[in-house]
Amino acid sequence: MTKKRILLTGAAGRVGRLVRPLLQAAYALRVCDLAPLGPMAPDEEILQGDLADSAVAAEAVAGVAAVVHLAGLVAPAVSFEDTLSPNYRAVLALLESCRHGGVPRFVFASSHHIVGLHAPGPLGADAPIAPDGFYGLSKAFGEAACAMYARRFGLRAMIIRIGNADPEVVDGRRERLWVRARDLVQLIGIGIEHEDVHCEIVYGTSQCPDPFFPKNAAARLGYRPQDHASDHRSPNFRPLAAMSAADGAGFVGGGFAASALPDPFRRTQ
Repeated sequence: MTKKRILLTGAAGRVGRLVRPLLQAAYALRVCDLAPLGPMAPDEEILQGDLADSAVAAEAVAGVAAVVHLAGLVAPAVSFEDTLSPNYRAVLALLESCRHGGVPRFVFASSHHIVGLHAPGPLGADAPIAPDGFYGLSKAFGEAACAMYARRFGLRAMIIRIGNADPEVVDGRRERLWVRARDLVQLIGIGIEHEDVHCEIVYGTSQCPDPFFPKNAAARLGYRPQDHASDHRSPNFRPLAAMSAADGAGFVGGGFAASALPDPFRRTQ
């Protein structure tokens, strides 16, 4: 049986490196990043380039059944100016290329940092947007752009607000929003395949103790996380009670929320 070809952007990034081998089992991948992408696996195509360039974006989506967009600049102290090309222009270039190229599905990697300035506690998808920095602000733009293309042009968009996707759980805050790669890939697969996906916002977390985010929307689409955060604590795990204000213990967004906000128009990267 011929596998669907999907585009995986940000494949050389931290999350991309975790999900790439798992997605290879189900899909033929076209992987894209600015950074080197390593050896090519069977059924893979490699494209190195800047997706903010509309010509590169059009080449990247040509002939694929879905886009899984993980690429973007992620850091607590990035300025608005830093994020313009990777987190704004690249998203629009891809969405516009999907529109003109007839690509029906778009899975957008959003982030818990879109609500990062909230105090720790249960937050639904309808919680007020409260970005903890210019990275989180760019994710609010990305979600809005997906909604616009979904409602104007019928693109089926799955927005996944990813929690912490590190291989191990390092502290008590992250334990409440952690996601293992195979659970994240399950959500990505739902975004690519499920007939009821139109423009959905779900939180990307595994099973977590005292979770920040409910899984109601994801569960309605069939999401059944396989892993529990407490089973994957690192040897140096710090409980929430041992974390300080400087660590961002009082915010959903942790250190991103506790960091000083940089001058929006001065490049830091």
